[in-house]
Amino acid sequence: MKKLLAIAFLALIAFVLIRGLMFGVDAVEVQGIEPIAWEEGRPLESLIAAIQIPTISEGDGRPVNAKAFADFRQYLALRYPRVFNELEVEILAEHSLLLRWDGSGSQSPVMFLAHQDVVPVIPGSESSWRYPPFAGVVSEGFIWGRGALDDKGSLISILESAERLLSEGFVPERTIYFAFGHDEEIGGEGAKAIAKALALRNVRLGFLLDEGGFVTKDLIPGIKGRVALIGPAEKGYVSLNISAKGDGGHASMPPSHTALGLVARAITRLENNPFPADLSFTRDTLEALGSKAPFIQRLVFANLWLLGPLAESMMSDIPGANAGIRTTTAATMMSASVKDNVLPLSANAVVNFRILPGDTVESVIAYVNRVIDDPEVVVSPYSDFANNPSKVAPVGSGGYQVLSEIIRQVRPDTAVAPRLVVGATDARHFEAIADASYRFLGLEVGPEELAGMHGTNERVSVESFMDSVRIYYRLMQRSAEL
Repeated sequence: MKKLLAIAFLALIAFVLIRGLMFGVDAVEVQGIEPIAWEEGRPLESLIAAIQIPTISEGDGRPVNAKAFADFRQYLALRYPRVFNELEVEILAEHSLLLRWDGSGSQSPVMFLAHQDVVPVIPGSESSWRYPPFAGVVSEGFIWGRGALDDKGSLISILESAERLLSEGFVPERTIYFAFGHDEEIGGEGAKAIAKALALRNVRLGFLLDEGGFVTKDLIPGIKGRVALIGPAEKGYVSLNISAKGDGGHASMPPSHTALGLVARAITRLENNPFPADLSFTRDTLEALGSKAPFIQRLVFANLWLLGPLAESMMSDIPGANAGIRTTTAATMMSASVKDNVLPLSANAVVNFRILPGDTVESVIAYVNRVIDDPEVVVSPYSDFANNPSKVAPVGSGGYQVLSEIIRQVRPDTAVAPRLVVGATDARHFEAIADASYRFLGLEVGPEELAGMHGTNERVSVESFMDSVRIYYRLMQRSAEL
């Protein structure tokens, strides 16, 4: 009997190891192309000038800086005369731009998105910037400034490519739209207006590409070098109020649970009972990386039937990894009494949820109520800003394959894999009119660049910015294949 058990155990080990060795599909070799000669001087000057115009989205009900957006629009029109004279240009929602480049054929159009606005500089952090945030400085091989990475680097890459193609007499087979929203950082009303206008015109987009995915460098555990992460989907978003009422009074004679205590207990229950994990998105990423992925990771994800609990436990302890496997719970705001010795009449907390495909806003609310399980606690929407996760676009589509091929042709040292986008992009507003939406731009992000996005010392390398320009150029050339 012991021998049989030992044989069975060895057979299981062999089976698990073989599955691990066979896991992953290495990318096929791409056909080499002649490198695109492109002097970097003009694109750099374009991005520097774009950074210097402070198109900031303040949010919190503050008015839009109309002059900054008008100045930016005027700058783009002067900098890209062919684009703004030969393409059809519309201004929607006062500051958002929709450009149409008519194609010669009848295929459904494609769309490239970027946004004009940037987040504010954190008050008091200005002295921590290596260079002034709106100076647009080129130094040490990087372009520094707010918007260099998010998202003027993408916008300028698109326009540089289009301007050059127009100068070369290129006419696309498919109609190409460019959509440049002005308020992506605070909800994307501009993108909504563009999507609504196109829907009223019965426009159906065959392929859409927005920001969201990057070329990462040394950011994926166990993998050295560059990995381009294309987002076939993005998580949804909702924030909920968690509130309770109390009787007030003097803090010297408290009840067993104050209103604040009830809310705190509710949040504790939410944090101690995370949403269920779904490892399929991470599995897809590792499988696409093939032999580049560390063997231990391939071993685990090839055998989730056996090692799934181990994988979930390991990933749940890493915030970045955890965000890719479940709907996340983040308590972010709280308010209660007006004085330290006064019992609160009411208490309120705000909890933000980033929703995994498969969940919905409604299912999140139901789950929260079920976990809190307290009739004295009320769960309600924090604001009208909420959306369900996007559809998951196919990674076997022609558009995904062409994008993947172009990335590797421009930079052969780059692996490509799909990855769920955990933030929100303007792409989500086009769900009803787009057949397949992807999120990627060719800018390289390492640990320092990741820290600078929405933070201090935002920057992008000159080399990867030029890669981005070349990628968009090739995509427009091959737009008929997307």
